[in-house]
Amino acid sequence: IYSRTKLLTLMGQNDSEVDALMNIFIEVVPPMLDDFELFLSGGEWAKIADHAHKLKSSMRLWDMESLEEDIVFIETNAREQTNTEEVAEKLNHLIVELRKAIAMMKMELGK
Repeated sequence: IYSRTKLLTLMGQNDSEVDALMNIFIEVVPPMLDDFELFLSGGEWAKIADHAHKLKSSMRLWDMESLEEDIVFIETNAREQTNTEEVAEKLNHLIVELRKAIAMMKMELGK
């Protein structure tokens, strides 16, 4: 789901710095996923788009290529309030996959 490769390159192969960024991701993303669920239940498309925009760059740093198309679709269509049914499906899939990635990161860090 994710890869450390891009961040290791950016951080000069410094594993401890990448681990620190991983810890930040583990702390910051779960509340965002909870927010996504709340926003989705309330049909708050602009908030979904804003959160997707914020999350997109972190996902790119972690090389989550398999989810990149979904996050872009979610951001664009939520902002325009188009294809909302498909946005909901992709958002639910994204939430599940990011929770899996976070669990994997925790295991990698021995948490």
